[in-house]
Amino acid sequence: MDKTCSLRLLEPSDLDFLERIENDTRLWKYSNTTKPFSNEVLKIYIQNAKQDIVDAGQQRFVIVDSDSNKLGLIDLFDYEPKHARAAVGVVIIEECRGKGYAKEGLRLLEENVIQKLNLHQLYAGVSIENTPSRALFKAAGYIETAVKKDWSYYENQFHDEIIVQKLLNV
Repeated sequence: MDKTCSLRLLEPSDLDFLERIENDTRLWKYSNTTKPFSNEVLKIYIQNAKQDIVDAGQQRFVIVDSDSNKLGLIDLFDYEPKHARAAVGVVIIEECRGKGYAKEGLRLLEENVIQKLNLHQLYAGVSIENTPSRALFKAAGYIETAVKKDWSYYENQFHDEIIVQKLLNV
């Protein structure tokens, strides 16, 4: 599989792919999701996904390979133009993990936000035990800067969350 990939906005044809990722209960512990999204809710989400990040405060991209195969999603959210920062989240479908697509997706997103939004930094919250995600962000040049104690509750206990940050235009 070619590691070259690109980012594009959500399209109506992404409905099944989006549903597959959003309704994967194994991923819910890393988000605030507590119940499945209906097909109709996701259709509306895709229809609104073309909204400008300045108005919506967020933007979602599909990571695709050179053959247009859908590999995952990368989100820009909590956009704060005054402070020139935004949060980032990334998920790669299980069969494509560990192949460098998430790192390449982050690199492409960083280029995009520097050029189009003049962002100074990106950050993410990562569950302390999510070793693959922590390794990804470290490999992409993010630094672990803080720990939010007992931040998320799942699997019948509280879990710490690590904040990772990357200064972009330094």
